[in-house]
Amino acid sequence: MSFLPARLALLGSSERFLAVLCLTATSMITSVSVQADTPALNWYPRALLSDAEQADLPSFCSGRYLPNTLLPVPDGRLEAESEQAFVDRLGNAEFTGDVIMQREDYVLKSRSAYWDADLRQAEFEGDVSFLNNEVTVHSDSARFRERLNETATSPDSTDSTNSSELVLQNARYALPARHMRGTATRMITRSEGTIELNEATVTWCEPGQNDWRIAASNIYLDQERGVGSAWNTRLEVMDVPVFYIPYYRFPIDDRRTTGFLDPSFSLGGDAGLDELKMPFYLNLASNLDATITPHYFNQRGWLWESQLRHKTGLFGDGELNYAYIDQDATEDSERWLINYLQSGRFGQHWQHRWIYNHVSDDDYLSDLNSSATIDRTTHLPRMGLLSYQKDAWQLDLLVEGFQTIDDSIDLEDRPYKRLPQATLDYRQQYDRWQVSSRLQATRFERDNSAVIDGTEQTLTDFDSLNGRRLVSDNTIAWRFEQPYSYLQPEASYRYRYYRLSSQDSFDYDDTINYGVPRYSLDSGLFFERSLHWFDEHQTQTLEPRLFWVKSPYQSGQDDIPAFDTKVTSVTYDSLFVGDRFIGSDRLADLEQVSLGITSRIIDQSGDEWLRFSLGRVYFGDERQVLLDSDEVNDSNNTSSTIAEVEWRPGDHWRLNQTLEWDAYGDYARQHRFGAGYTPGNNRMLNLSVNKVQSEDSDSGDIETDLYQADVSAYWALNDSWALTGRVLKDMKDYPADERRPVSSVLEALAGFEYQNCCWRLQVLYKEYSPTADDDSSYSTEKTESLMFSIQLKGLSTLGGGTDATISNSIKGYSKRQYHDY
Repeated sequence: MSFLPARLALLGSSERFLAVLCLTATSMITSVSVQADTPALNWYPRALLSDAEQADLPSFCSGRYLPNTLLPVPDGRLEAESEQAFVDRLGNAEFTGDVIMQREDYVLKSRSAYWDADLRQAEFEGDVSFLNNEVTVHSDSARFRERLNETATSPDSTDSTNSSELVLQNARYALPARHMRGTATRMITRSEGTIELNEATVTWCEPGQNDWRIAASNIYLDQERGVGSAWNTRLEVMDVPVFYIPYYRFPIDDRRTTGFLDPSFSLGGDAGLDELKMPFYLNLASNLDATITPHYFNQRGWLWESQLRHKTGLFGDGELNYAYIDQDATEDSERWLINYLQSGRFGQHWQHRWIYNHVSDDDYLSDLNSSATIDRTTHLPRMGLLSYQKDAWQLDLLVEGFQTIDDSIDLEDRPYKRLPQATLDYRQQYDRWQVSSRLQATRFERDNSAVIDGTEQTLTDFDSLNGRRLVSDNTIAWRFEQPYSYLQPEASYRYRYYRLSSQDSFDYDDTINYGVPRYSLDSGLFFERSLHWFDEHQTQTLEPRLFWVKSPYQSGQDDIPAFDTKVTSVTYDSLFVGDRFIGSDRLADLEQVSLGITSRIIDQSGDEWLRFSLGRVYFGDERQVLLDSDEVNDSNNTSSTIAEVEWRPGDHWRLNQTLEWDAYGDYARQHRFGAGYTPGNNRMLNLSVNKVQSEDSDSGDIETDLYQADVSAYWALNDSWALTGRVLKDMKDYPADERRPVSSVLEALAGFEYQNCCWRLQVLYKEYSPTADDDSSYSTEKTESLMFSIQLKGLSTLGGGTDATISNSIKGYSKRQYHDY
């Protein structure tokens, strides 16, 4: 083997296939340290992987790509090796026999190489390969050519304005870190940062398994702009073209790029096309983008959805969603949606948030299921909030309204608008003393008349009242705490002032004001002992709690509308709140003691294995401050008894149960049970049963308000196959005159998933039977649909949003493990 004096330089970046080769007779070539016997395109069959790598590999994959681990050559030095090398006086050079050249972490290999100094051109022949730590390219031959800029002072100039290109014939390439490979009859990389591939293919499938691939007559990649484009692009499945796009523009890095996004579709119960979405993304500016989505609905027509997003330094982030259908074929009318969100901070102490929603009709969301970011409730919020916070002070300025989209809600039951509301809060702690104060002024209004479900409704008498309210709450508390106990007395004074008005003529007090004190004492003890169950050490706690609260009765509160007030939901924690209402329009008369006890079993790692809580409230007198007919049995001496249990019998099991027992009516007001089993490996099973009952205040009969059972599961049979399903069943026995669903199965899902190393298929059948809106029939037709999606791993997902549907229906699915590139 002979070596001649020479210097070679390979230039490039990790993002481009670029090699620049220069020779001058200045230094000795040294030997190269390059990993040997690397499998073709860095694909390692399972047998060649380590035990840890095999364990991390799904069973449906026969191997994996491993990136090159090239050690960079220091000091910008070129290292080259060949069996023979010759250089003549003109600077022409020829290398033969296992040529290997490396600079930094870029390596070029071939059987022979020839450098023409006059043409500034290099030819590489025989098993040519170019690789670094991110890419590997094999080709039959390669040609490098350098073009000098007119301002270059010499042929050896490294002026960045010089340009060059590397052309590889019959190239096979792989990006091991992305599990991507492809071919091209010719690959041209240029120093300007562009790559051109002719008759190219790309796939994320394993070698020898071309279940699908993307093929194009020409692909052009502009790495400076982060944009790629392809002509005559085809999606081929099993070598059969199934989709064709004459021109396609796409991003090649994390930068936003104008172009089409993944389409989605779903099939109806008759296997016909039910929905189709084809979103198009517009990158308008660095802080502004938009998405336009033609959305086809079977039997309705085309809904045009658009989304505009922006970022600003002063006003923060904003998002505008707009959807419009010129004529819904089933309604013979135009329909639309507007949704606007804006939030941000300015300065150190100020922040703001704005929400606006408006739909053309009450059935828009249920019929058209828009993709806009919107709160899907019976009341669509419209809100503007401006806040200032510094140290212990916080000021909030709020305007709020709603669009009610449920015709079953009468005008008198619809919420008030706050136009506006100003709140000033102060909270401070001085050693063991806690001081808080709130001053709030609100103007409440709502429409006096409206047409609801074709009938005009007008508010009269008490229901027609609007008003202005002033709230002043001041509290002082002192907390004494030890490891085994705590004690917290608290005193507060609550003041209310109202100015009421009405468009109806009836007798009412237009000015009402009063103030009510409130005193409370909260206390608790902590005991613990060691346990030894199932050959493990645990700690059991016993935590008794006593809470006393007193507030005198204030008459006249029934003359005030409940502008923002409702009854507190009953839970174990609510026993120790010391109030029966949420909001400021009812100050409950309180003379009561809450008793409760909690016991926990905690394992050695600090995890709670079992928690049991039991408690009730003992009343000293009848409750006189009520909210309409929401409370019954106000003369009872005790509240219902609340029991809650949470149990984790094993690492994979969780059980919980809540029982609210009314000892006077001898029935369970609420009974909730839940169980979950998650053994891992993408397996989860959930069961819940919820039953809510109440006592009719007139007849005393026990009525069932809600009785439902929900069973859901996602169960991986192995790495490739999985089953999914859910049944939400209504078990309520409906009276003859009450609305009911057409089927007791309110919602059902059933489907399966199959995946291998390069694609994943989900097929999902869905049906639901909502509660009726038709007063004449008290039923609705069942809605059925068939959804499926095909994920081409590493590229995109075609089809409907099956993953999102399952995630919304099955608890724990959002944490499943995915295999993707």
